[in-house]
Amino acid sequence: MSRFCWPWAALLVALPLPAAQAAPAPQPAACLAGAELVALSGTWQAEALAHVPGGVAPSRQRLQLQVGADGRVRGQRDWAAVITGPGAVQGRDRQGQAAYTDMQPMIGWIEPRSCRVLLVETEDAGRVSGWLRRQGGVPLLELEISQSGRGAVVVMAEFRQLPASPRAPGKR
Repeated sequence: MSRFCWPWAALLVALPLPAAQAAPAPQPAACLAGAELVALSGTWQAEALAHVPGGVAPSRQRLQLQVGADGRVRGQRDWAAVITGPGAVQGRDRQGQAAYTDMQPMIGWIEPRSCRVLLVETEDAGRVSGWLRRQGGVPLLELEISQSGRGAVVVMAEFRQLPASPRAPGKR
């Protein structure tokens, strides 16, 4: 370096660098309360890829939920392989047997302040966790489903609530 550049280089080294502005982390949507949480009761469905020990398989995931005003949840999760038959990737049922469909009872919470969702299977080791979000004003459950062990599975899916089916005339 020439002797004329040296003082400038020293000045540049001594100057503090401007602080980079970090992008804010995405935050969960403002959560619902009371009757709005109860309105989340019903059937939710997602099309997803299930990663199981035998490979990756397209699956139809469904949640049937009863949500209380405090966010407490009871219900079930069922799944069905989209492709079945010889050569198709299979999941496992509660007994560890190869299966193309299964149903699991569940309990859990939709946490009213943060919109965090946590559900666990009551007869197996499965766990469902994620967030209640809104997309275009419509509720969406962004969930991760996991289970370790012999019936291992990993699924990431966005569940959408299905419209309530109309009741037959004369039925209550």
